[in-house]
Amino acid sequence: MMNKTLKALSVGLSLLAITSQGYAAGLPECDTAECQEYFKAYTILTKRGHSDAMATLGELYYAGYGTKKNQDKAFKWFRRAAKFGNTTAQYKAGIMYLQDGEHQDIDKGITLLKRSSKINFSPSTFVLGKIYLGNELVKQDLAEADHWLSKAYELNNQEAQKFAKQLKTSPQGETLTLPKLYGLIEADTKRNPGSNAPVGEMETITVTAPDFTAFFNDEIMRLNNSRPDTEKGTGSNIAGRTCAEMWACSSEGDGERIRDFLLSDWGKVALSFR
Repeated sequence: MMNKTLKALSVGLSLLAITSQGYAAGLPECDTAECQEYFKAYTILTKRGHSDAMATLGELYYAGYGTKKNQDKAFKWFRRAAKFGNTTAQYKAGIMYLQDGEHQDIDKGITLLKRSSKINFSPSTFVLGKIYLGNELVKQDLAEADHWLSKAYELNNQEAQKFAKQLKTSPQGETLTLPKLYGLIEADTKRNPGSNAPVGEMETITVTAPDFTAFFNDEIMRLNNSRPDTEKGTGSNIAGRTCAEMWACSSEGDGERIRDFLLSDWGKVALSFR
């Protein structure tokens, strides 16, 4: 199942020669009493209607943190959180919809990725660009590929920028009509001569493990003192929320650092999209 998905999303990875090492493993599997208590706490918060708790519970099921691994239940909670506009959940549910299996629904997957891209969530824009560049999940559409890859590039997604630069210099890439993307690369090259890494060069990206328990404690306390999303009718895109309170925020606050770390494991699922 996973191999088929990776092949479908690779967009000729052998030609593009993109390799990323050093990615952290994401949220670890854990069955200690403490992890089980966090799982119970998030289960209670989901029953109250907090979409952020739903997204986190999906992550706990996916990783096997405080409970047994269960991708079906992870998928369920990602989809439920996604309905309230939780950006990370939209991304993860979208990726799971793209995988082979009983849940596969390419249209729903792309729809969720586009929703999460509305607030400039770069992992989703990068995935969309690769989907439209390829000819596996959907028919190749270079105009769409150019739009989404350019957007991910402009959002400073490092994987998207490396992907684009290696694509542009590859023999096949030179035949693709991607004017906006290639224009961004050329402009970058003029501003920063020598910034392009040699094609095929192996790059190491290290993600430092954050303190999950500190994040969980902060989030649980915040949710215990906030109105459930089922009462407000909206989720993680609430005006006034700080970046540190949102996994899907684009800043480098603690919440974002946790999100990046969790997503690093999902980057493996989707060929290091982040």
